[in-house]
Amino acid sequence: MLRDLLENGNIIEIIATFIALALIVASLLCLVFIIFGGITFILSAGNEDRIKKAVNTIRYAIIGLFVTFIAFFFVSWISRLLNIPFELRFSTIVQLMQEIFAALQG
Repeated sequence: MLRDLLENGNIIEIIATFIALALIVASLLCLVFIIFGGITFILSAGNEDRIKKAVNTIRYAIIGLFVTFIAFFFVSWISRLLNIPFELRFSTIVQLMQEIFAALQG
C-alpha cells in the first residue's frame, strides 16, 4: 500500500497516509509511556518523588494522545472548511497497521 501510494498517489493521499502513520506512532508511544509510568509506580516502593514522577508520566502521555487526536480533528475540520479532499478513514489506519506488522514479522 505505501509503495503503491508513493508511486501513484497524489499529494493529498500521501499527506493523509503520513498523518495516519503519525497517529499510529503517537498511540504506540502513549501506550509505551503509560506502561513505563505504571511500572515506575509499582516499583516506587512508597517513594513520594517516584510516585509523583510516575503519575506525571502517565498524565502527560494521555494528554499527548488527546492533543494528537485534537490536532487530527482540527486538520480534518480545516480541510472540510477549505474544500480540500482530505479523507482519512479508520479502515486506512487499520490497513496501515496490518501492513506494518506484516513487514515486521518478515
